[in-house]
Amino acid sequence: MQVISKNTRVYLMKFDNLARLFSELEATTKRLEMIDILSKFFHQIKEEKTFEDLDKILYLLQGHLVSNIKQFPKMGIAEKMIIEAVSLHSGINKEKVRKLLIKKGDIGLTAELILSKKKKQTSLMDYGTNSQISKSSLEISELYQQLKKIAETEGSGSHKKESFQGKLGILRGLIRKMTPLETKYLLRIITSTLRVGASTQTIIDGLALGFTGNKEDRDIIEQAYNLHPDLGDISLILARKGLEEVKNVKISYGTPIRMMLASRVPYDEIIEKLGIPFIAEYKLDGERLQIHKNQNDVLLFSRRLLEISEQYPDVIEKVRTNIGGENAIIEGEVVAMDPFHEKMLPFQVLSKRRRKYNIEEMKKEVPVTLFLFDLLKIDNDAYYNKTLPERREKLEKLVKEDEEIRLVKSKEISSTDELVDFFNEARENGTEGIIAKSIKEDSIYQPGNRGFLWIKLKGLVGGKLKDSIDVVLIGAFYGRGRRSGVWGTYIGAVYDEEEDIFRAFTRISSGWTDEVVEALMEEMDQYRMETQPNNVVCEDTPNVWFRPKLVIEIIGDEITKSEKFASLGYSMRFPVFQRIRRDKGIKDITAVKEIGRLYETQ
Repeated sequence: MQVISKNTRVYLMKFDNLARLFSELEATTKRLEMIDILSKFFHQIKEEKTFEDLDKILYLLQGHLVSNIKQFPKMGIAEKMIIEAVSLHSGINKEKVRKLLIKKGDIGLTAELILSKKKKQTSLMDYGTNSQISKSSLEISELYQQLKKIAETEGSGSHKKESFQGKLGILRGLIRKMTPLETKYLLRIITSTLRVGASTQTIIDGLALGFTGNKEDRDIIEQAYNLHPDLGDISLILARKGLEEVKNVKISYGTPIRMMLASRVPYDEIIEKLGIPFIAEYKLDGERLQIHKNQNDVLLFSRRLLEISEQYPDVIEKVRTNIGGENAIIEGEVVAMDPFHEKMLPFQVLSKRRRKYNIEEMKKEVPVTLFLFDLLKIDNDAYYNKTLPERREKLEKLVKEDEEIRLVKSKEISSTDELVDFFNEARENGTEGIIAKSIKEDSIYQPGNRGFLWIKLKGLVGGKLKDSIDVVLIGAFYGRGRRSGVWGTYIGAVYDEEEDIFRAFTRISSGWTDEVVEALMEEMDQYRMETQPNNVVCEDTPNVWFRPKLVIEIIGDEITKSEKFASLGYSMRFPVFQRIRRDKGIKDITAVKEIGRLYETQ
C-alpha cells in the first residue's frame, strides 16, 4: 500500500496518509519490516519536500502531541466521553457501543467497526449539518490544532460540565471529517493506546534510511536526540538542513538532555564490570534534578525532562548563590531533610513539595538539601563528553558547600571489602545504597544510556529481595471488609523494550494506607478503561483495567517463576507498595530483561 500517492504532489499532508501508515505498521510484528515501511514513508516526504507537518507527524507517530520538553497539557478525555461521541455520531446507543468495546477490547477498533457499518447513515444529532463533508479532507495541521484545543479545554466545579461538552463537541467535529480508519487511530492517539510497534529507536532507523539512505547514520540522529530530546525538531533539521546540521546539535541551556541511567548487577560482579579502582557514591532517596543555570535564570528539570522549577524556589536561590560561573548545567538529587537531627528523610516526605499551591508554606514544612554529583556543561564548554574524574574535579571547584547544597559523598574503591564497607556506611546514613561508577577513559556521561558504566546497588545478600522494582499500574480488584467498594489490590506490569508493551508482573495488596487507597481511587479513575489496553499483556482478569500511566515502586521477598503471569514467566513473592514514582515515565520502569537478571542473581 502506498502511503502517499506518487502521482499527487502533497503540500500539506492529510491525516489519512498517516492513518494508512499506522495500518501498515500494525500489520507486521517484524522490526525490519517496520523500518522499511517508515523509511519509504520518510523518503517520499523527502522527495515531495512536504516538511511543514513533519514534526507533528513524528509526535503523533509516538502517540503524543508534543515532546516532553515542550510540556503540553494532557487531553483529558476519558473512555466514557469517546463512547458518547461514537454513540452520538453513529446513532447507536451507548450500551451497544460499550458491549462491542468489551468484546473487541480496543476503542479505536470498536469505533472503526461501528462507523464502517454506519457510514451511510446520518445520526439524528448531526441532522442538518454538512453531512457530505469530504472524508479524508482533514489535514494534519488542522487535526493538530483541534487536538490542542481539546487539551486546552479545562474546567472544574461548575465549569466541569462545560468542559466536558466542549471537548465532546471538538471530538465529534473531528470524527465527522474522518474515515473510519482515521477515527480508529485518532481515538488510539487520544487514549495513548497507539500500539503499532514503532518504538523511538525504530523511528530513528526509519529516519536515517529515509532521509540519508544509510542506516548507520542512525547513531548521529540518536546522539542529537539524546542532547535535544525532541524528535520532531530533529527530523525538521534533518529534512531541511541535512545530516551535517544534525551533527551540530549541541547541549544547550534551557533544553534538558536525556539522563544517563544505571544498571544492576550483584555486588560481587561490580569489579568485573568496572575494573579497579572505581568511584562509589551515596544513592539518595530523593528526586533527581538536571539544573540549568544561565546567568541569573535557573531551570530545574525532572528525570522525565519536565520543568519543575516552581516546586523548589529555595533550590533555585541556592544555585544562584553557591554555583560559580555564569552558566552551568549540573545534575544532583534534592532530598528532604530533618534539620534538627541533621538526617535525610524518605522520598514520601519530599513528595509534599509537588503541590502547586502553598509553595512557601511547603518550603518551611519540608526543608531540602541539594546534593550534586555531575557536571554536563560550564559556560561554553561541554563537559558530558569528558571523563568522570574530570567532571567531578571541575564540579568541586564550582560548588560552595553549606547545609543546603553539598556534593554527594563519594569514595574511590579498590576491593570488594571496601565496596561492602562503603555500602554499609551509606545505608547507616539513611540512603538507598550506592552507585558505583567507572573512572576509566571511557567514563563519559552517556545521555539516555543504561549501560554498565554506572551500577546501582541497594542490597548485598540473598533471601529477601533487597532491590526495589518499578511497575506501572494496569488493573485493580475491589477490596474486601473495610475496603469493600474501593480498589484494594492492583496489578503492576514491567516494560518489554523489544516489543514496546507492558507485561503483567504481580498483584500488589500490601503497603497501602487508607489515605493512599483513597487518593489512588480518585486519580486512577481518569485512566479507567472498559477493556484490557492493547499495549498490555496480562493473563489475570481484574475488576477494572487502566491505561498504563502511573508508576509505583514495590519491594518483595523474592522473584519467583510464575505460571499465573505466563507471558512474562516471573512474579514477585509478597510484594509491598513503597511509593508513587511521579518522577518516572512509564517506559522508565523496570524492564523485562532486568527481571530475568534479578531472578538469576538473587
